[in-house]
Amino acid sequence: MQIEHSEILELSPLGVVICDDEQRIIWINERFLADSGLDSTTLIGQYYAALPLEAIDKNSQLAQQFDNSNQKAKRYHYWQAENNSGQSVHYFVLERKQALKHSKIPASKLPKRPNWVEFLDYEVSRSRRYDNPLCVLKLHVLVDKNPQEIDNKTIDQIIKDTLMDELRWADMIGNTSRGSYLMVLPETPDSALTQLINKISKAVTTQLKLASAEIESRVVFGSSYWQKHDDSQKLLKRARKRLVENLEKHS
Repeated sequence: MQIEHSEILELSPLGVVICDDEQRIIWINERFLADSGLDSTTLIGQYYAALPLEAIDKNSQLAQQFDNSNQKAKRYHYWQAENNSGQSVHYFVLERKQALKHSKIPASKLPKRPNWVEFLDYEVSRSRRYDNPLCVLKLHVLVDKNPQEIDNKTIDQIIKDTLMDELRWADMIGNTSRGSYLMVLPETPDSALTQLINKISKAVTTQLKLASAEIESRVVFGSSYWQKHDDSQKLLKRARKRLVENLEKHS
């Protein structure tokens, strides 16, 4: 990235993370590091998926930072775009006021189901109480060849629609960033997950090929299962770690 661009972004009041075409982090500004408390020396060169951040709303405009500390959860207003070099630029604005004013949300706009964070917390509580199986599955689609007639927005919509078709009503899907999804799968034991992963991988690849025979893609997963004494953050951390490990194998 050119120096003049980095100087402008360094002075920005927004947190900025820039990734290359493989979604590896190549630059982070000081505002993001100060807000997140993360260390750039451990992040540069890592996949974006390694960041302890997940989009928690339907439109991927609100992200939450997950860690094992007892500090109050950090939330960011979030969006991403591409620069002139085709690099992914992720923008973050730390939400200073954590309390949401639900009273101003019209009743007709309230979701019928909770967001996936609340859903996961609820399912973890059920597993603790009844010892129910529970799985968290992270998916990332690597697009090696993207025809000009299909943009990234269309690819993401194809992935989302495919997951909605392949999963059960009881499952919860969360969009975490471009090409990445998180799934909360209640009542899903270890023995059933391999078959589900194969089914999802085949379905996503097939639908992308139907959109264009020229597209080349790989579907990579990271999973974790509920174990005794697990909380939501431990499940997420293990799934994220395994996804990054599997991404490295495919690099």
